[in-house]
Amino acid sequence: MWELGWSAPITEYDLWDMVIRDFCVDEFYMSPVSGIQRTVTEVPDITDAIAANPNLVVVFVDEHADIPLADFVHPKDALYVFGKATCSAFLSMKRENDLAVRIETNSGSVGLLWAPQAVAIILYDRLVKSWR
Repeated sequence: MWELGWSAPITEYDLWDMVIRDFCVDEFYMSPVSGIQRTVTEVPDITDAIAANPNLVVVFVDEHADIPLADFVHPKDALYVFGKATCSAFLSMKRENDLAVRIETNSGSVGLLWAPQAVAIILYDRLVKSWR
């Protein structure tokens, strides 16, 4: 999810695309619809992406999540939901079997990471933990 207006959608796409290509992400959804012509599925609302993937575990990245990333066990197949910043109050969308993870920083601040930064951190953590 991103907030239309702070940046051109194509710029926003490029920030995400560079990271997700490096980590071989299968599907990439963006919301809301901007009309960019790229290899991304745009959906009016993030719940549309969740509904389109009923067999995936949904993982919300949110600063108020109970599970710190250091302790998080990544599901084999998952739909990770990131917002325009990790402080986007996604936990109100969380269903019973969904998961939520938070990224902690040394400064003690949480929620100040932009979503493309959070994507890189989460996907790198997933990669490293898969090697163990």
